[in-house]
Amino acid sequence: MKINPRHDLVLLLFMATAIFATFAEAAETSIKPESVPEKVEIGKNIELLFEVTLPAGTSLDAEKLVLKAESPGGDPFFSTPYPHKVISSQAGSATVEWVAPLPEDLEPGDFPLLITLAAKDTAGTDLKASWTGNITVDFGDEWSANKISHFIEKNGLFLYLLLLFGFGMVMSLSPCIYPMIPVTLAVVGTQSKEKGILHGLGLSLTYVVGMALVFALIGYLSATAFSGIIAFMQSPWVMVPFALLMLALSFSMFGVYELQAPQFLRDKLGGSGGGESRTGLIGIFLMGMASGLVASPCVGPVLGGLLLMLATTGDGLLAFISLFTFGMGMGVLLIGVGTFPALWGAMPNAGGWMETINKAMGLLLVGMALYFVRPAIVIPEQYYYPLVGAVLVLVATFMGTFDAQPEGASWWDRTRKALGILVLVSGLIVFVGSNMQFGFLGQSLRSIQPETIISAPSKTIASTPSKNTETPNVPLPEKVQWEKIHTGENVQAFLDAKRAEAKAAGKPVMIDFWATWCVYCKKLDKAVWNQPPVVEESLRFVTIKIDATKADDEEMTAIKTAFKVPGLPRVIFIDSRGEVLHGQTVGFTPPEEMLEIMKSIR
Repeated sequence: MKINPRHDLVLLLFMATAIFATFAEAAETSIKPESVPEKVEIGKNIELLFEVTLPAGTSLDAEKLVLKAESPGGDPFFSTPYPHKVISSQAGSATVEWVAPLPEDLEPGDFPLLITLAAKDTAGTDLKASWTGNITVDFGDEWSANKISHFIEKNGLFLYLLLLFGFGMVMSLSPCIYPMIPVTLAVVGTQSKEKGILHGLGLSLTYVVGMALVFALIGYLSATAFSGIIAFMQSPWVMVPFALLMLALSFSMFGVYELQAPQFLRDKLGGSGGGESRTGLIGIFLMGMASGLVASPCVGPVLGGLLLMLATTGDGLLAFISLFTFGMGMGVLLIGVGTFPALWGAMPNAGGWMETINKAMGLLLVGMALYFVRPAIVIPEQYYYPLVGAVLVLVATFMGTFDAQPEGASWWDRTRKALGILVLVSGLIVFVGSNMQFGFLGQSLRSIQPETIISAPSKTIASTPSKNTETPNVPLPEKVQWEKIHTGENVQAFLDAKRAEAKAAGKPVMIDFWATWCVYCKKLDKAVWNQPPVVEESLRFVTIKIDATKADDEEMTAIKTAFKVPGLPRVIFIDSRGEVLHGQTVGFTPPEEMLEIMKSIR
C-alpha cells in the first residue's frame, strides 16, 4: 500500500485541531462559588451557590448535571448532600445550588472541599470542571451539648466549673440575695458572734450548701425527668407572687419599713437572750434549701438560660454538678455575712451613701418586679405600660423628688433630686403615652377624629412563582396550619405515617412539641407562628403540633427521647430525606431566627 504523505499530514492536522478544540472547550468550563461563608455552624447546612461558566454559545443540560463532593485526604466531613438544584441556566452560564448537612458530633476545624462537575451541554458535549476550597466549621453562638462537651474536653472540667462559680458570684450581687441576708444573720450570725469565726463559717457553708442543693436538683430534673420545670419557673403562678414580693421588698429600701426576720424566727434560730442556739446543722441546712426555693424564681431568667443550656446535654450528673457550683458561687455573699456578721452590722443603716445604695437597690427590685410580669408572661400591654408609668411616679416620690433641698445641699443631694425628677418625667411620659395608645384617653381621641377608610394590606402570596407553594394568589392563612395530636392518641403511629408521607413527597417536616403549662410554647403561638413570613415558609412543610402535657405517658416519653426533647418548647425539623435534624432550636426562638432556620431546611 502506497502512503500519501500529503494525506497523512492533513489527517494529523485534523486530529491535532480536534484535540486542541476539545481541550479548549474543557478549559472554558469552570465552576466557582459566589462566596464561601466565613464559618459554617456544626449541626447546620453548608450552602454554596456555584457559578458555572460554559463554553461560548452553549447551554447546560440540567438533567445531565452531576456534582460530586469529597474531602481530599480524609473521610467526608459532611453528611450525604441534598440533591443539587439548577437555579438558573442560560447560554454561557448557569447557577447551581449545593447543600449538605454537617453532623452534630463534628469537631471544629478547617476542612478541604473538592467539588467536581460532570455534565453535558444541550448539544451532548461533555463538560467537566472542579473547584477546591476550605470550609471552616465551628459551634454556633448558642450553647449546645456538643459545645459544652468540647469546652470541657479542651479546657478541663475545673475551668468550666470555675466559670460557673464566678458567674454565681456575680449573681450574688443582685437584689435576689438581699432578702436572704437578714435571715442569714438570724440563723447563723448570732452563733458566729458567740462561738467564733470558724463556727460561723461552718454554719454558713451548711446554709449555702442547702441553697445550692436546690439549684442542683432543679438542674438534674431539667436534664432528665421533669422537662417542664423551666417553663414552670416562668409561669404566672410563680412570677406574680414573686413580683409582689420584690415590690414589697423595694419599699423597705425606700424607708417605708425596716426589713428583718420575724421575732419568733430570731428567737428560735438565733437564740434568745444570748442563750445557746436551739438550731442544729440539719435545721440550718433546711433553712438554706428554703432560701434556694425563694431565690430560684428571682434568678429565673439567668437560671432558665443555664437550664436550657444543660438540658441539651441530657446529662443529669453534669447538670447537677454545674448548678451546684453556680449555687455555691451565689452563696459567697451569704457565707461572708454569716462568718463576719459584725462587718454587716457595722454598716450604717440610714443616711449618706448607705441611704443612696438602699434606694438604688429598691429601684432594681422594682425593675425586677416589673420584668417578672411583663406582657409576654403575665400582664397584657394595655395594662402593663400604664402600670409601669404609675410605679415610676411612685418611685420618684420615694426618691425625694418633691422634698425641699436643705440649705447648703451637697452636689450629690442635688444630683439625686435631679435623678428623681428624671424618673418622674419618664413615668408621666409612659403613663400618659400608654393611655393614649391603649386606654380610655386614646379611644376618646380616636372617636373624635374624622372617620377614614384604610385598606388593610391583603395577606396573600405573591402572584410571582414561589418556592413555597405551587398555587399563586391563594390567601395566606392567619397562622401556621398544624395537624394537632395529643398524648394518648397513638402518636407514634401517626408520626411514622406522616414521616413516610412527607419523605415520599420530598417535603420536610416541622414538629412543635408544646404543653398547656409551657409559657414560651404559648409565646411561640402569639409571636412566631402567626407572622406572615413564617406562615408562608411553613407551606412547604408537613406541620405537626404535639401536645406533650402529660409527662408520665410512656409513649410520649419514648417519642421525646427519640427526638432529643429534654424541655419545652422544642421545634424539631426532619428534612426531605427523612433524617431528623437535632438541635436546630432550643427554647423560644424569635420569628426572624425561626424563619432563617426554616429556610435552611431542605
